[in-house]
Amino acid sequence: MVEYVENLPDANDLLSGTSIPSLSFKDSKVGDGYEGTIANLRTVQVRNFETNEPEFWDDGKPKLQIEVTLDTDLADGKNPEDDGQRRVFLFGQKLRAAQEEMRKKGLKKLEIGSGFKITLSGTKPAQNKRYNDVKLYSIELTPATSDAAADALLAAGAKPVKKKGAKIEELDAKQAKVAETLQSNGFDADEIAEQLGVSVEAVENALTF
Repeated sequence: MVEYVENLPDANDLLSGTSIPSLSFKDSKVGDGYEGTIANLRTVQVRNFETNEPEFWDDGKPKLQIEVTLDTDLADGKNPEDDGQRRVFLFGQKLRAAQEEMRKKGLKKLEIGSGFKITLSGTKPAQNKRYNDVKLYSIELTPATSDAAADALLAAGAKPVKKKGAKIEELDAKQAKVAETLQSNGFDADEIAEQLGVSVEAVENALTF
């Protein structure tokens, strides 16, 4: 019996041909952890690790878990499709750790844009001695202060604006990330170029409109 298992791939993952990796504590030591910014939240059903069948409680209700997608700095530089996003599933002790942190901080709900850190805080013996020790986790949350589009605008506005007509061959990784965020919030190429202080051509070369 595992503490939690992964949900089936998201429909958009299948359409794009990519999937978001999950955070792994397989070889971690106590004190190891991961952190990032919450990019997406979903409630999904727990699935059995061996059969991938959906799991239910004794009363017939589905076992549910929270799928948290994080923006992290864990991108694999050798994989151009890896943008650093990672998933963690809150069920069992992980869910209780999140609830405890929310009560401590006086938070009513998890929000996109919030800082999220999960740490392997310890272990305890399993009830069944045939199994490995149960891993314990702590979670830290930093409340969101604004949304992704606003943060992108502020980040762009903090940069020196280049002269009109200035051209660059391509956007750097940080500019591309801001451009993608602005595009997803309805900004066109001209508006994105103005915010970043780059040429429209550079934006159009980096994004698909």
